[in-house]
Amino acid sequence: MTATLLRLGDSTSRNLEFTHCPDVWVSYGEETITESNLLEIRRRHPELVRIRTFPKREEAKSGADWEWHIVGRRRTIKMQVQAKRVQRNGVLKVRHKVKSSGRQQRCLLISGVGLAGMKPVYCIYSTEQQRTIWTQPKGRPSYRTFQTGCLIADAGDVPLSTRKLDEVEQKCIPWHYLLEPTVSMQWRWEIAEVDYMHLVQFVSVASRHVPLAGDDEVVGPPESSGWNAPTIDDLNQDTRRYFDRTGVEETTAEDRARLEPESDSGQRVFRYDGERLRELGIRRMMVMDIRGKSETDEQTEW
Repeated sequence: MTATLLRLGDSTSRNLEFTHCPDVWVSYGEETITESNLLEIRRRHPELVRIRTFPKREEAKSGADWEWHIVGRRRTIKMQVQAKRVQRNGVLKVRHKVKSSGRQQRCLLISGVGLAGMKPVYCIYSTEQQRTIWTQPKGRPSYRTFQTGCLIADAGDVPLSTRKLDEVEQKCIPWHYLLEPTVSMQWRWEIAEVDYMHLVQFVSVASRHVPLAGDDEVVGPPESSGWNAPTIDDLNQDTRRYFDRTGVEETTAEDRARLEPESDSGQRVFRYDGERLRELGIRRMMVMDIRGKSETDEQTEW
């Protein structure tokens, strides 16, 4: 799933950049990006990802767009996520008053998840040109490195006064860091001849090699003081590594039931979740199963 998050971060960045072209008049807002990405995650991992959508209510009691659970063998992290897009003019607008309550969306996000014991998170969509820290690293010849169009930040690190991404980018991490904290991922394109058709076929091959700026100079991840989120290994075993425990709890029978929605217990849990999320005004819920994964497994899948 690390590969999927990398690819979707890359496509989000490139699609946003394309919509900013003066001759392209296509709306590509937060809701469209979020729904497209969640749908693609589910399509690529049907056996590991469950998604539920709920009817939209006029009154939003939460500042979140979707709820995201990552279920490990030992621990589960639960987040409520608000999506924000850096606009064409470079503005990142965090200040947004919810009409039904008159309160700021950020305040609802932080206070709501605090009561629920979850992690309040912003997912920020941006183009390559709008980022100064999480920019595309230089790769080896014949490799294309990924753009990080989906950045995650602890909502507490994103002030209400934020107007530009560079004000909070140091506090952000690419969203694939939730699974494997590395940016040393690249595409390599290999060419294979198809004799019977006399055509050339391009085959994409993924690599975890660290990109090289020169013959000897290795470019590592950018420095970040952002959210120290748990990884796959932290959720599956006792790594004894320090990480932020907000929103992290021991995996329960209910967490496991959400991964088996066809069972009676799964249907019961999702009915409860549906009532709870409709009351909050949250329309989407995504649950990921990483119980059979490790960071090493994610690397070998490439």
